[in-house]
Amino acid sequence: MSGFLRLDLSHVPTSTTPAPSALLVASTGEETQSDVLVEPVAVKEESNTLEEKETGKPIEKRPNAAQLTVNAAGDVEYEDPLGLGQLKKPNVSQRQLKVEHPKANKKKLKKFYTRQNELIDQFLASEDEERLGVLDMELNGPKIKFAIYASSGVNFCLFVIQMYAAISTGSLSLFATAADAFMDLVSSIVMLVTSYLARRASVYKYPVGRTRIETIGIILFCALMTTVAVQLIIESGRALGGSHRQGEPLKLVPIICVAIAIASKFSLMVYCFFLRRYPACHVFFIDHRNDIVVNTFGLIMSIVGTRLVWWLDPFGAICIGLLILFSWVSTAFDQVWLLVGKGAPREFISKVIYLSITHDEQIRKVDTCRAYHAGEKYYVEVDVVMDEDAPLKVTHDVSQTLQRKIEGLGEVERAFVHVDYDHDHDPHEEHKPVHDKRKPKRPLKEVMKNAKKRISAILPGGSPQV
Repeated sequence: MSGFLRLDLSHVPTSTTPAPSALLVASTGEETQSDVLVEPVAVKEESNTLEEKETGKPIEKRPNAAQLTVNAAGDVEYEDPLGLGQLKKPNVSQRQLKVEHPKANKKKLKKFYTRQNELIDQFLASEDEERLGVLDMELNGPKIKFAIYASSGVNFCLFVIQMYAAISTGSLSLFATAADAFMDLVSSIVMLVTSYLARRASVYKYPVGRTRIETIGIILFCALMTTVAVQLIIESGRALGGSHRQGEPLKLVPIICVAIAIASKFSLMVYCFFLRRYPACHVFFIDHRNDIVVNTFGLIMSIVGTRLVWWLDPFGAICIGLLILFSWVSTAFDQVWLLVGKGAPREFISKVIYLSITHDEQIRKVDTCRAYHAGEKYYVEVDVVMDEDAPLKVTHDVSQTLQRKIEGLGEVERAFVHVDYDHDHDPHEEHKPVHDKRKPKRPLKEVMKNAKKRISAILPGGSPQV
């Protein structure tokens, strides 16, 4: 059993009511599922009386699919209308899997069931994701602020110490690490400025906001960082190819200061590791981890280069410059794809479909679901099928509440819900085509046969001549 499990609701057959086990489909691809047709588990063919239809009386909504409840033990539980909870594997230890599947690959099987349990938990908690996120931020907000402020302070102190040590000794390795620390500070300033501009957007000039300016800011900063890295590599190459130059040996006081700064970064890395589920803390965790490796390597190369082997200092600077270059170039490419409109992974598509089919009993089917990047977050488009005789007030209220619920997901910036009354049409006809229709590939034998006919028609005598 290769790959890992994805809860893919888009593969549910439409002719029969799907069983909960039919909602779990193993897949290893990362393609976005855009055209789907999903029916709810239980659909009432006629949920309104004639009087309700004529008067347009609002239909009473069933309880939320994942409404919060608290059991006697104080643990949070969620309602499970599709019965996905019964598909969770309670024991995923290799010993238990060996008993149940003696011939299977235990590691892959454990990964399979672990991923399945995680996806089920994500599905059941998705209804209250926005509210739980707010409560979680209220609870852990001070911890996150401390991690951000402490990380910024340590980065500033480390830059000052490394700059002093680099200027006093002329070590290129320390100049490289100082440049890296300086760019960390600049990146924080860039993100603060872009976040401020994104929040202060004019509702008339930018009707849907300008959060994509953050992505553009990251790309511009990547360009600046790659320029600095290239210049550092060039200067180190000149020093490496030039005559021997012995710089001032690195003294004990700067070494101790840099070591203390590295130790502080290690402490903050451990602190941010336990808060890494928050985006800001996750970014600082990655930053501290990389800085510990880079600064330790640069300090060692500087000490050895200024005291023992002179060429190790520019060589270490070149290595650090290459690391910075490749790291920021890859980051720039990732951000470019977000602006282009990269599709969301299938796990996220399935979660949106789950939210849609469990939102209200008036939703008969989910016809189409698309999600794509418009910057850091997703734009989501969902087409649902409802009864053609349902009052306009009902269809409006159901679609609007579903739209707002989808926008409550942390990864979503905007959502658009379209209501239809049938699913027997081509969803691609609703918008102008944005992709060229690809012709089906013909067999090689047919291609060669047609080529022979064309050659026979051109050459004299009616047959190919060699």
